[in-house]
Amino acid sequence: MLSRGTGDKTMVSRHVPVIYGGTWSERNISIQSARSVIGWLEDAGIEPVPVRWDDDGWVICPVDDLEQIGEPVNPCDLLQSQVDSGIEEVFNSLHGGAGEDGTLAALLSSFKLAHTGAGVVGSAVSACKITFRQRLRGIGMQVAVGAVVHEEIWARRRGEVLSGVAKEVHYPCIVKDPMGGSSIGLKLVNDALELQEFIEILFKKTRLVLIEQRIIGRELSIACLGAGRGSLPQLLQPIEVVLNDEREIFDYEAKYTPGAAQEIHASLSPEEWMQIAQEIRQMHLELDLGTASRTDLILTDDGPVYLETNTVPGCTDRSILPIAAKLSGISGPELVKKLLEIAVANHLERWGRGPSAS
Repeated sequence: MLSRGTGDKTMVSRHVPVIYGGTWSERNISIQSARSVIGWLEDAGIEPVPVRWDDDGWVICPVDDLEQIGEPVNPCDLLQSQVDSGIEEVFNSLHGGAGEDGTLAALLSSFKLAHTGAGVVGSAVSACKITFRQRLRGIGMQVAVGAVVHEEIWARRRGEVLSGVAKEVHYPCIVKDPMGGSSIGLKLVNDALELQEFIEILFKKTRLVLIEQRIIGRELSIACLGAGRGSLPQLLQPIEVVLNDEREIFDYEAKYTPGAAQEIHASLSPEEWMQIAQEIRQMHLELDLGTASRTDLILTDDGPVYLETNTVPGCTDRSILPIAAKLSGISGPELVKKLLEIAVANHLERWGRGPSAS
């Protein structure tokens, strides 16, 4: 079914598994995204096969009940059965965790399945906020002043760490779980006491903590669609996150509490948009971010300061990717078809068969 491309238009299979759920903090958001994706696939004439990632295996669910209790099966056995049935593409709706750190990409690649999201390397680089910062600095893009704290260093030299943060990063600062979602494991701290308390909380689930200088400016989120060989990634309309007067940062509560924040079309000067577009295209290509990315940044008087990127952007009614797509004239069904077409093109290129196959 990967061979049904004609001209420069690559078609996808009629049946497409949608993998969602997970056993980490973003499970509920993943389920919400999957509901949207499944509806859009149906509207696009593609039959979705909902596959939920649970603690003890994967469960195939009906499209109208994504949380149905079912018999879990071994992921490899399930994927082999899907391959045997002729399925060649998978839609990744797993946010964070194994869905974005390269684990799922490696598993699907071992079965030679085309998939949305990034490949193994692109996923691994972008999933960790620390690695992402390092790569961006390496290609000349601006990131916030920051510090990485290891659990062992914290236990032995806490005083030095606190002194260094006060001297180099300054308060207030943003403390992050490096592998957390864009709004999960995130806190604005105002002094050393708050910093210590939140670091101790994060060390219960991670060995590394990222501390960054708080950047003042306009908070933007830019969605970008990938491309096959010979094409450039397509940036969608820029989105600005506007917090209400009671909120200081766009954390999980602000993101999912009605009225706490607004996502609006960002008004940018031609010069601002040209710089952001050029840098995000470069980022998407050099970091190999796959079918789509959503990059968060703060626009300051000195230009954009990049925070992080996601390779499996959300598809809920509050998610940036579908909002930006709609502003760009792309409906939900058109969006999922585009993502699958890009996934197939990337897959064929990855396996050495060029931009199309017959």
